[in-house]
Amino acid sequence: DRIGRRPVLLAGLALSVVTGVGCTLAPSIDLLIALRVLQGFGCAAGMILGRAIVRDAFPRDQALKAMAGIAVTVGIVPMLGPPLTGMLLELISWRGVFGLLTLITAVLTVFVYTKIPETLRAPDPSATDPRRILANCIETLSRPDSIGFSLMACLIYGGMFAYLSVIPYVARDSFGLSGAVAGWLIGGGSLAIWFGATLNNRLTGRWPVRRLLDLASVLTLGGALATLAATLIVGYGPHGAVSGWAGLALIVIPAMVFSFTFGIVQPTAIVMALQPLPHIAGTASALGASFQTLSGALFSSLAAALYAGTPVAMGACMAIAGTLSFTLYRMVARRHSPHQVGQAAGRR
Repeated sequence: DRIGRRPVLLAGLALSVVTGVGCTLAPSIDLLIALRVLQGFGCAAGMILGRAIVRDAFPRDQALKAMAGIAVTVGIVPMLGPPLTGMLLELISWRGVFGLLTLITAVLTVFVYTKIPETLRAPDPSATDPRRILANCIETLSRPDSIGFSLMACLIYGGMFAYLSVIPYVARDSFGLSGAVAGWLIGGGSLAIWFGATLNNRLTGRWPVRRLLDLASVLTLGGALATLAATLIVGYGPHGAVSGWAGLALIVIPAMVFSFTFGIVQPTAIVMALQPLPHIAGTASALGASFQTLSGALFSSLAAALYAGTPVAMGACMAIAGTLSFTLYRMVARRHSPHQVGQAAGRR
């Protein structure tokens, strides 16, 4: 918000490249972990500034379409990442994987440098004043027409991470499957997100925001509760009653529905959260991205801590996240969701 989007984005990418080289050459696991933490600090620039640039460059209805298109593209990477990495590790070492990621980031940095202009029209010289940052955060948190959308998406994100963190162990402990299969299950979740984002892209401009989020919120709650029911059947049902691929499908299918709703909600929630705060879009974007990351960390840690050899902990965490997201939408975000295409947001 003070010096613009472009220099911060380039600095973050440059940090990612430098730390990527360090990860590739790291002589110890301790240094590798430290470099990865620092690399994550640099990578955060893309997550935050991509949202802010869309807010800068497009009016609301076009931003909804643009963000949905971005979500479709972004969904491909986590979908293909785990299985491709598993195959790559059969051909090259882990250092080679880090080297390849570093090369990709370097190419992306050059692309951003040559193709992405500055989009911030009115820099704010006081944006980095600690008092101003605190005031901006308070303003964001006190605006139900912004924070309601952010938290709705964050909770779904947390529920998804509960699934991602535990499903490899469920596949191994409950169904005797290999890690490679678990990688494809993680990729399947990303595929579901991709389908949801694709549907969002198709419906944006045809359906009003409220109608789209009404659908997504119901699917979120239904997918979460169905996953909980499935994990209870597999975890506490008669031994062997639901086993093998049938038992796995019983859990995975509703979890995929839950992930599918994230693909629908995420692009719209980002745009709607930033829409009322154009003067502090960078701060609001950073706060929303921070909440999303923390939600993923919280729910994945909770699911891992509660895991006791059955999938029930995963189902319970997803049910909590889905129920809270549904409730937050119905009580807060829905009243600020436009119920006609092209309509300005506000309480209705």
